[in-house]
Amino acid sequence: MLAFRLTGLPDSRLPLYLYCVGTQEEKVQFRPDGFPVYQLFLLRSGKGEFKVPGEGAWTVSAGELFVMEPGVAHEYIPHSRTHGELGYIGIGGEAAGAVLRSAGLLPMGQRRLSEFEHFWSRLTDIWHSLDDGMTEMWNSSTIIYQLILDMSRYILPLYDETEEREARRRSLTRSERESESANEAFTRAVSLMHTHYQDDLLLKHVAEAVGYSVQHLNRLFHQRHGVTGHQYMQRLRLHKASEWLDKHPRASVREAAETVGMEVNYFIRMYKREFGETPGKEIKHRIQLKMERDSTGSVDHLYEV
Repeated sequence: MLAFRLTGLPDSRLPLYLYCVGTQEEKVQFRPDGFPVYQLFLLRSGKGEFKVPGEGAWTVSAGELFVMEPGVAHEYIPHSRTHGELGYIGIGGEAAGAVLRSAGLLPMGQRRLSEFEHFWSRLTDIWHSLDDGMTEMWNSSTIIYQLILDMSRYILPLYDETEEREARRRSLTRSERESESANEAFTRAVSLMHTHYQDDLLLKHVAEAVGYSVQHLNRLFHQRHGVTGHQYMQRLRLHKASEWLDKHPRASVREAAETVGMEVNYFIRMYKREFGETPGKEIKHRIQLKMERDSTGSVDHLYEV
């Protein structure tokens, strides 16, 4: 077993840092005041139960990971008399919670890891590097961040989730499964376009992001909207530009084009094709309307009581 190992005083500039690491035989643990940082527990062998008052209890088996939040009262009770092996890593820093949550390691609960022995080996490597004085605080922060990302990639569904998904998969026909996958990809493609219409986003980039070819994505757009993906994105940009001009009536055509990520001359041609007049005429028309409204408002003001 690797004895409990604390690191040095963390640098306040580190958003994520290693607090402690070690391994131990399974034993009853009771922390009424919780632990000062996040704890990642890896159960290599045996079986036990984490209990959190007011929250619930989680049974953890060999090959699983459990993350405990800081300051949370808890206890661990082994189920096995064979004294399994439990590893732990303490992680602190202002960004620790956000990083763990984004990686899918929070909220609290057990998670299965594929390649569990690989992660156990990395835990022991961290301990030895600290014990040998080979890793300083800044390097250990990088190591911990990479470890969290890799754990996120190797999380497996729990048994009941796997069975539920498999049962649902079997209940669907092949065409239904393909249709469901296409709907998810199409929804994500449309979402990406609405999020990044101001950026230099090409349809091939969208297709790559959702795992489809440009041709297949175009077919999906044509089925749902009667236009290609490129035409949909172009119309989206033009309508967003029109909305922007409504809010900025004295803006220039160049500013409107740049706002939606289009080259000016191309923007003018496409705008006229979509709305029947150039953006320059549109701007003049809107300025004229605003002046008329302002003028009417000024005259009406004379007759207010």
